[in-house]
Amino acid sequence: AFSFDDKLIVTACNDNTVRIWDTQRGELKRTLEGHKDEVWYSRISADGGRVISASIDKTARIWDANSGEMLSGFLFNNGAK
Repeated sequence: AFSFDDKLIVTACNDNTVRIWDTQRGELKRTLEGHKDEVWYSRISADGGRVISASIDKTARIWDANSGEMLSGFLFNNGAK
């Protein structure tokens, strides 16, 4: 998912991580770690400050895109689909 200004892209990865990429430089900016299984969904907020991710580990997480800190986590009965 691209940020509103197209400067960042967020990818959901099968290695249990979310990656934030700098589209201007083509470089990895940050790797978000914490999910226990494949991440199937990721989106970035309009201002580029927050990332949400969902995994088949039955969790959704909200991250600070700048620091990589997990801000909130949610546990669900079913994994991401």
